[in-house]
Amino acid sequence: MQMNKLHYGIVRSTIMFMLLTVTGTIFYGISYASEQPQPGNRYMVTKPVYLMAVYDSLNNRQVSRETARAYLHSIRYYEKASVAFQCEVPAGTIMTIIGPAPKAWYLFFSANQHFVRLDPDLSRGLDVILQLDRGVEGSLDGLNPELFVKP
Repeated sequence: MQMNKLHYGIVRSTIMFMLLTVTGTIFYGISYASEQPQPGNRYMVTKPVYLMAVYDSLNNRQVSRETARAYLHSIRYYEKASVAFQCEVPAGTIMTIIGPAPKAWYLFFSANQHFVRLDPDLSRGLDVILQLDRGVEGSLDGLNPELFVKP
């Protein structure tokens, strides 16, 4: 009888811990929404960031708007099979917010995404997505002020 109460308490506390963890993760992802870059806003890159293009499918390894997407990151990632190319976006590059990028409906708690344009353009014709959870998030309109400033 005493063992059943102990088992019940362990199961109950484990479930509570999991619920708190999931809730914290959801609200942590939503916290990026407090300040958002607005369409038309321009920012200058002050430290190098990285542009990484990934294939939508490993069965079609062509670099085009229909088959790949490009993302901005604060750090360089290692080569993976799904990576079409990576390049450094140098300091001094101007980034313009074009508008919000759609999120997958099943990832409602993921960070907000925006389509951006780079000048000079390093995208090789791909849509560039700035996702506010890849080291680029911060307090300057939701962007990291160590990486971006308003020109």
